[in-house]
Amino acid sequence: MKRLWTSLPRAAARLARVLAVGAGAVLLVAATLHANEATVVSFSVVPTTGRAQVIVGVKGPVTVRDFVLREPDRLVLDITGATLAVKRGGYDRLARGGVLDVRYAQNQPNVVRVVLTLDGPRKYDVRVGATDITVAVDGGGEFKEWRVGTPVVLSPNAQPIVETKEPKTEITVATVPAPTRRSGLATVLGGPGTERTAPAPRPAVAGRSYEPGAPFRQQQVRQQQPRISISWENASIRDVIAQFAAYSGRTIIVNKDVEASVTAEIIDKPWDVAMRAILNANGLDAVEDDNGIIIVNTIQALAARPSLDPVTTRTVRLNYTAAAAVAASLRSRLSRDCSALTPAGAGGGTQPATAVTGMNCPVRGSVTADSLTNSVTITDLPSVMDVLVEQAQSLDIREPQVNIKAKIILVDRTQLEGLGLKYDIGTRNHHYNDVIPRIDSTGAVETANLFTLGGNTVAAIANAAAGVPDAALRIAYSTAMGNYSFTTFLDALQEVSLLDVQAEPSVTTLNYRTARLQAGTQVPVRTIEQGTGGNAGGQFPTVTVDFRNTGIVLEVTPFITNNRQVLMQVHAENSEVDFRPDGAVFPTQSVDNMLLVGDGETAVMGGLTQTSVRITKTGIPLLVDLPLIGRLFGVTNRQETKRDLLILITPHIVDEGDMQMSPRRPE
Repeated sequence: MKRLWTSLPRAAARLARVLAVGAGAVLLVAATLHANEATVVSFSVVPTTGRAQVIVGVKGPVTVRDFVLREPDRLVLDITGATLAVKRGGYDRLARGGVLDVRYAQNQPNVVRVVLTLDGPRKYDVRVGATDITVAVDGGGEFKEWRVGTPVVLSPNAQPIVETKEPKTEITVATVPAPTRRSGLATVLGGPGTERTAPAPRPAVAGRSYEPGAPFRQQQVRQQQPRISISWENASIRDVIAQFAAYSGRTIIVNKDVEASVTAEIIDKPWDVAMRAILNANGLDAVEDDNGIIIVNTIQALAARPSLDPVTTRTVRLNYTAAAAVAASLRSRLSRDCSALTPAGAGGGTQPATAVTGMNCPVRGSVTADSLTNSVTITDLPSVMDVLVEQAQSLDIREPQVNIKAKIILVDRTQLEGLGLKYDIGTRNHHYNDVIPRIDSTGAVETANLFTLGGNTVAAIANAAAGVPDAALRIAYSTAMGNYSFTTFLDALQEVSLLDVQAEPSVTTLNYRTARLQAGTQVPVRTIEQGTGGNAGGQFPTVTVDFRNTGIVLEVTPFITNNRQVLMQVHAENSEVDFRPDGAVFPTQSVDNMLLVGDGETAVMGGLTQTSVRITKTGIPLLVDLPLIGRLFGVTNRQETKRDLLILITPHIVDEGDMQMSPRRPE
């Protein structure tokens, strides 16, 4: 018992120490919770270009670290020094970009943990602002926003704590600065639409100048600027510009003469677009100087600035395009000096107020073309020089080449048929010597038409002047009729001639360039002009000789479309010469056409069939017209000519050049 009572004081003391430690622990926890001045007040998932943004709204300074877990892929954010002030509201489990789930909890008394479940390994970027933490995950798209908690004013100048990284397990810690004070002229509801990085050092460039109708140069960027939702009511233009300067982190200076009152509401627009619209609505615009400072002034004042800036000169060497064509295109893009044009009634000027933004302003720069080196020399303001050089280089592209094969087929078929009968009756001393010669008593051939008038003499011929030229068959039949000789002559001919001409010209040419291919003969054509004063006066006939080309001619101009088709303007011609007693004639067959053909396809450009039939019939009147037997009393010649012209054409794209041509759609 004594031993028990002796140990009681020790146990009591020990219990008192434990209670004291426990109370200290409780007080420590309470003190830790009380020390967390920062709170996490909202979560949201919003779409941006090519990314999904998870935005965590915070109030107060915090420290953030991030790391990646595998199987499944998760991105974890530990926000140290913060207390979770968002009521429990689970994520709706909808896939937004690469984000499948968002979970958050008070992991430790001073740590809020956010876990993002991803659909796979993805690059991400963590950026911290004074009032928000933004996680941009690659793989965005169109989806409905998700928000929970109390919205906060998002910081416009968030600084990155982690560069865009591959999805790997690593931890980076940074401390978020305390929020800065901002003007209360407007409430910014929206946040940035794209990632915002710390301003990079600006390269030293020549002075930028104002171009009518354009905003400040720096805001003509390829990617969209952060978006903003904001409203004003009867606010000073200077306060509005100050709000844009605070949101964008840019230095904007307002001219002393700028005064206006703004009542506007901007909903989810890029801040540069919103600022430009407000300035232009009040007759103002902005220009950026060499150091990246944006200056706001009236349009008339900005238009007068180019006259004060020096010009610079650059030479651009071209490879594929003629320098004269590029120079003509650049002249319409040169900067203009509108300082000499003032509104009507101001300073005695006569130009209207709108003239300062028109194309009637004098051109400040110049462009010259050198055909020897195939280069253009550009003289203009430094602010527009890069744009002009880029335009010149964009015109210097390698054009594709097209090989064009044509086949010109000419078939000429001629058929001749002739049948004729001739008669001769007479004696040796009484005859017409037109059909068959007679031999006199001496054995000589009589060539004269000999006949004797009176007495019982007969001499006659029939169809003596008609005949079948170059007859293939000639038959003579003679019989005695008393003292007279009756002779019958039969001529017959059938001839078929076939002319088949095939020409296959092939030529390779550049896009939009005309190619001409000719194969044939030059035929001299002589022209005689009689003198007017006679030889005594020294006027002699004038002889002129011209040469006419005959043969095959192919002239093609191709135009390649984006879907690998070829639009061709074609002239095809086939000609020959036919010499006649009264001169030379040139039978010609030609086709002019424009057609669209796929790469490697063959099209029939033209087909022409010409048929001519000529029938000549001569004979004894009345008898030649008798049915059936009429052909026994005359000569009939029939000539039939048939010509066929067929032109086939096939284009092939042999070199696509610098064009980005899409494949043809399937039929």
